[in-house]
Amino acid sequence: AAVLEVLLGITICFAQIPESVAFAFMAHVKPPIALHAAWIVGLICSVFGGRPGMVNGATGAFAAIIATFIPNAGTGENGPGIELLFPSVMLAGVLMFIVSATDLSRFITLLPAPVMIGFCNGLAIVIGLAQLHPFKDPDTHNWKQGPEMIWMLVICFSSMLIMEFLPRLPYRIFKVVPSSLVAVISAVILEFAIVRPVGHRTDVIGDVSEFTLDTAFPVPFFMTTKAQSYDFSKVFTADGLSTIIVQGVLLCAVGSIESLMTSEVVESFVKTPSDGNRTLLAMGFGNLISGFLGGMGGNAMIGLSTVNCLNGGRGRLGPSVTALGIMACVMGAFPLLNFIPVAALAGVMLVVVLHTFKWFSLQMLLAALMPKQARKTVGDKLELKVPRIDVFVICVVTVLSNWPAGTNIAYAVGVGVAICAINYAWRSGHQMSWDIEYEGGKKCYDISGPCFFAATNRFIKAMNPDNDPEKVEVRFSDETSIMDYSAMEAMHKIAVSYKAKGKTVVFKSLCRESEKIIHKSKCLVSDIEFTTRDISVASLEGIAPSGSDSLRQTADACVADHSAPSDYPCALDSEDDAGREASASPCTAS
Repeated sequence: AAVLEVLLGITICFAQIPESVAFAFMAHVKPPIALHAAWIVGLICSVFGGRPGMVNGATGAFAAIIATFIPNAGTGENGPGIELLFPSVMLAGVLMFIVSATDLSRFITLLPAPVMIGFCNGLAIVIGLAQLHPFKDPDTHNWKQGPEMIWMLVICFSSMLIMEFLPRLPYRIFKVVPSSLVAVISAVILEFAIVRPVGHRTDVIGDVSEFTLDTAFPVPFFMTTKAQSYDFSKVFTADGLSTIIVQGVLLCAVGSIESLMTSEVVESFVKTPSDGNRTLLAMGFGNLISGFLGGMGGNAMIGLSTVNCLNGGRGRLGPSVTALGIMACVMGAFPLLNFIPVAALAGVMLVVVLHTFKWFSLQMLLAALMPKQARKTVGDKLELKVPRIDVFVICVVTVLSNWPAGTNIAYAVGVGVAICAINYAWRSGHQMSWDIEYEGGKKCYDISGPCFFAATNRFIKAMNPDNDPEKVEVRFSDETSIMDYSAMEAMHKIAVSYKAKGKTVVFKSLCRESEKIIHKSKCLVSDIEFTTRDISVASLEGIAPSGSDSLRQTADACVADHSAPSDYPCALDSEDDAGREASASPCTAS
């Protein structure tokens, strides 16, 4: 198992290096900034993180956010505002500490599937568009022309073909050797054995951002060396601090989301539990160190993590070997990295894009747009119809990840979650229903469904204080509870309106949680008169049904504590409305 983990670690190392360099170009920073971040974040998260088997490093999600703050200054060059990146990454690390300490990782469950699909699609488009920059002239920003453009396309497409189809060959060696490494080596051979001997050339990493001994070792970002010299005059200005805060928050958000999503994916493969808070804690520490040492930060890499798990990776050893391998390459084998053609990196990343984009979502979109009869005509191929609001969310998140200018995947995810939440609230609000019964001159409203802000308008309008008899009961079903202040305010308004007509209304069968929140706000809803549900003790075999003091004491304790020991289970009696009457008394000034 240890040998397998080591081999997997080495394999993924050679797959991660070209991706990290490509993410650096995408983020408009120099490659060493991404590679140092890859091994620092990767090593710390692999050793201390809460999800063994997960690969971490510089990612497209981080690069997508950073690119919105750092303008493009040419492939392989640091864009303006690079000096604000490192404090932002450190701030993101601190915020990850806070998220971990406050157990906010549990809210990853609030991310609906359409938002996740839109996230993947938007990220794929962002990465794909970033791969077009090397094919443009850095001075004129027009497409390159002539033999250079032709050879770049040849290298790019040959790298794509090798990376995509090599693993499908029926030979075991191609299952072990990473196809991205073979694609890069083939591109180097093509560049230096064919392109340059015939009198042409394309850009390699050494041409756009050369790795040197000065970039081999990370140093604190505020130190001036031959390889780095930053202008910090803007850091402590109002605009600079604002940029640092916003960028740090967004990096924390997308990093946390993608890492927790990746953790769930890995957990589904390895069938062992994850610790989301520990994952974020380690990632926060990794980003804090990475930012301090002049790295772009990072988070979990869902693609490489999946590759690791599918090939048997389960522990911390494999990802740790990957991080150490990247460190060794950057510090010792950096001259070799300078020979990699930039077009080959673009080809590798375009294949990543093709696998990141959720292509079935296009079929979902088509099925949502087609009428029912048209879908029947097509047949089983379009049996992908989901609620149109979900398809709308996928499209919104995908588009907002890229357009208009100023938006990014973090904002897109927030908008997607908001739309899903509003849709759920609207639909749930319309699930409230009521039946009316008359019992001995008393009118009874039987309410079922959630009672919260989206349902209160219908709740109030269902009541008829003008024409109802003098005594009215509102009986809540087992599925109904008072969920927020809006529901309490609606009950208060109903009580006041009946009192103004000289009539009484009693709200019956409230659950204990509803009683609790009403009592806490009795100064605001003092006119509400209500009863709570009785809690009954189930009949117990071998115990007399009456005359037992111990049973009576257990029942009393059950009612008081709202729970029962396993030997004396308690159950809510939903049919018994003869509960204890309670009236929220008015407050008096103390």
